[in-house]
Amino acid sequence: MTLQEKLNDLNRMILKGEILESMDKYYHANCVVIEKNDVVAEGLEQAKKRESEMFEGVEAWLKSEIISTAVGENVTMTEWCFEYKHQDLGHKKFDQVAVQHWQDGKIISDRFYALY
Repeated sequence: MTLQEKLNDLNRMILKGEILESMDKYYHANCVVIEKNDVVAEGLEQAKKRESEMFEGVEAWLKSEIISTAVGENVTMTEWCFEYKHQDLGHKKFDQVAVQHWQDGKIISDRFYALY
């Protein structure tokens, strides 16, 4: 499977709401997740826990849209637009670029750049 095919499958799974399953399939056991220049998760289990916690309190998911994608040498990028309603945070809409660096066929680093 090419890197483009992996990115397409990863994004398809995310769009279907299979986020944790996509992480099991595509994230390296020793992955690092970075947001706003801070490491927010180290290792697959911590990354999955963080992702699960982010969805607690979501009352309605309104939009997940891919704006663009790019593939380079062991790097992929997806530009997203998300919108949801959260019980504590209210209505949220934001754009985000996810940049994944790949090692041994898995995501070793996932960094998020977002406009909230």
